[in-house]
Amino acid sequence: MITKDDILDKLQDFINIDYFAKAIISNPIKKSEDLPKKIDIKKIVLKNKLCFQFIYYIDKKVIHENIEDSSLILKKIITLMTENFKQCDILANNSLTLLMNKKGDFKITGVKKTVTTDNTVQSHNKAKNYILKEGEYIDWLYKLGVMDKNGIVISHKQKKFRQINKFLEMLKDIESNLPNNAKIIDMGCGKSYLTFAMYHYLNIIKQKDVTINGYDLKKDVVDHCNKLAKEFDFKNLQFFNEDIQNINKSENINMIISLHACDTATDYAIYFGVKLNCDVILSVPCCQHELFKQIKNENLSSMLSYGILKERFSSLLTDNLRADALKLCGYKTNIIEFIDMEHTPKNIMIKAVKNKNFTKNKKNIEDFQKLIYNFNINPTIYNLLKDYF
Repeated sequence: MITKDDILDKLQDFINIDYFAKAIISNPIKKSEDLPKKIDIKKIVLKNKLCFQFIYYIDKKVIHENIEDSSLILKKIITLMTENFKQCDILANNSLTLLMNKKGDFKITGVKKTVTTDNTVQSHNKAKNYILKEGEYIDWLYKLGVMDKNGIVISHKQKKFRQINKFLEMLKDIESNLPNNAKIIDMGCGKSYLTFAMYHYLNIIKQKDVTINGYDLKKDVVDHCNKLAKEFDFKNLQFFNEDIQNINKSENINMIISLHACDTATDYAIYFGVKLNCDVILSVPCCQHELFKQIKNENLSSMLSYGILKERFSSLLTDNLRADALKLCGYKTNIIEFIDMEHTPKNIMIKAVKNKNFTKNKKNIEDFQKLIYNFNINPTIYNLLKDYF
């Protein structure tokens, strides 16, 4: 058994509060309508701040208490137990049960490691370790109808939740290329689920203090997004009902993103990213129609005679040209799989990061031009960027 004076130090040997997921204080010593019968504890994001929420179940009432100082959590758990509880189950880097007997002495049992070697917390059912974790209340996701007040993702929003996390995983891969106080442009932002998620990740989780501006040509969408940004207290996020061509070209723009920009709108988003000398360009193309009517190649005439195959090949060739054009403009470029927000097979993302060691290569330019010639095409991306090759 462990005395009250020693239990905090002993508990800290097992529990790293940075990996705290949840705890349940239960089995009250005295049962009364005026006393809690159970206390749930969980980590939440509230008003853009990470805190710990204590939920007291008292008769038919539920009372919430939020604590920002993580150093107080284990001490508070011990205090609450000494006041009226025999048991607390904690899930963090270790899962364990803390028991208290009638004399006020403690016992730690059932210790089980829940963190892998890469320091990611694993739940008992081995759920995917998302950046935004289910069970952690995030106010803006609740207000957007993605999760409930307990941080549980609404059943019909599970795909949306996974898509948001997939995007954040990709953002994590390039975040080191973005300085603190970076400026980001979202071209054709739409309803902005991913824009809000990007703001949350960079400014709240990573504390980078970035500024994000979203552009869209639909005024009602822009007004709605500005209203939400204000409601979420996202102070460095603003939306504009105008063409991206109207932005201040003298500003230092670090990243431009375009998600599901239709047809050649993707080409213009990439063009502005290059023109503004952005450090990062992320683009998810959509509806690549341009080359379908142009493409001709005698060696592939059989395949191109089938409409569906011609359409798919045209789309792949379009994105191939976009990625290669970015390389010719001095970017390290990858084409990676992306889960599409509209649940369609169009799930390619073009990820381009400024190549600091770039040198122009005449042969690469010739190979690019040869590809255009061989398929008898005149792609917008070439006409927009050829002066930057």
